[in-house]
Amino acid sequence: MDLLLSAYQKLYSALQSIERFNKGQDLFDNIACIDNFLSEFRNVTFVLHKSLAHTDYLSVYKQLCEQYLSNPHCSWLKIKRNEIQKEKPFSLEKQLILRIYLPYSTGVFPTECFTIEDEVDYSSLIDMVKRVISNIPALEVFFSTEFIYKEVGKEVNLFETIDRGIESLQSMLFAIDEKIGAAPSQERKTLLSKIDKLLFHKTPKEAWFVDDYVFYREDGYFEKGQRYEMITPHSTGVKCSDFCNILKMDLTDDFIQDTFEAFKRLHIVHYAMQKSLMPTILVLNKDGILSMTMYQASIKTTTYRKIYELASEIKKNTNIVAVFLVGEMIYYDDLNMLNQDYRYRIANLQSEVLAFDKITKDKAEEYLISSEAIIDNSKDCMFPTLTEIESHQSSSMIYPIIKAFSEQS
Repeated sequence: MDLLLSAYQKLYSALQSIERFNKGQDLFDNIACIDNFLSEFRNVTFVLHKSLAHTDYLSVYKQLCEQYLSNPHCSWLKIKRNEIQKEKPFSLEKQLILRIYLPYSTGVFPTECFTIEDEVDYSSLIDMVKRVISNIPALEVFFSTEFIYKEVGKEVNLFETIDRGIESLQSMLFAIDEKIGAAPSQERKTLLSKIDKLLFHKTPKEAWFVDDYVFYREDGYFEKGQRYEMITPHSTGVKCSDFCNILKMDLTDDFIQDTFEAFKRLHIVHYAMQKSLMPTILVLNKDGILSMTMYQASIKTTTYRKIYELASEIKKNTNIVAVFLVGEMIYYDDLNMLNQDYRYRIANLQSEVLAFDKITKDKAEEYLISSEAIIDNSKDCMFPTLTEIESHQSSSMIYPIIKAFSEQS
């Protein structure tokens, strides 16, 4: 008999419920998703307790529940489950945040919060945003929209709590499975395979609730960006010494510079092999742990948004000591190209380079190398070697990160 099968069935039901949550749905449909999730999430421990009640593992179960589920996130989910079962459906509200990315700053414009009593549908809200953007007198306007979901009258982001609760519950199930030590049944293997295919609970919520756009004034055209990304585990990260060793870098007493040298080597070698590169952001903490985000996007707005998000994180997290970025950059011989929007500039580029940025609290450095120098080993190009350049930091794309480091306490 598989003692964990029933618990995993309930977990699957809970995760399937939250998988159906969608910003394009009205609040009634999304409340139904939340209510079903809360009920089935709580049922996981109910059925697990019953399965173990007459076994030698009951005391282990209680100990692991105390270890993994006694936290504010799980406590809140338990309280809300009791409320939706005995009092009323979950009180859900949504808010739209419009962010406009300007050369030296970002404008943040939240709407009012909407409930089932006064909801404005998704399409109408996006149309309202487009009307606002179309009145901005600029060649191109980069902006993003984000939907935030909370309990009515509360400030806590709903899905931060839900994701933490799911993580805690799954950790508890993994732990008790190790204690029992029995092979899973075929039925549980099937369930685990189904759970592994569910994405909502384990994907960063920006993938579901944030959209990037650009408005091209010449044609009055709005383009919605497409993107995907890969992220190293933020909970564990990677030791910078291991990162350097993999790339066969000699270590010195300057772990920031060592990591930057490894970062440059990794991407130059990759570009030489693939002839293309995903923009990458590496964040290095004072304990020598790093995380990397690699992404691909169809419009530049995604990069602007990620830079401002990172700047916000740097202001709050003084453990961050360095940020490295790499991406492909285009150069023009004709400066009049700058008077055209990006669609036309990219079609008429004269040269392409890899740009590496290293930003710390004390300094910002930028290095360039031509794509021809990497792929064809050509010396007859703009940057035949990796060259540090003088950049106008106050007008640079990375200025928000530079400013954020200067404001760290």
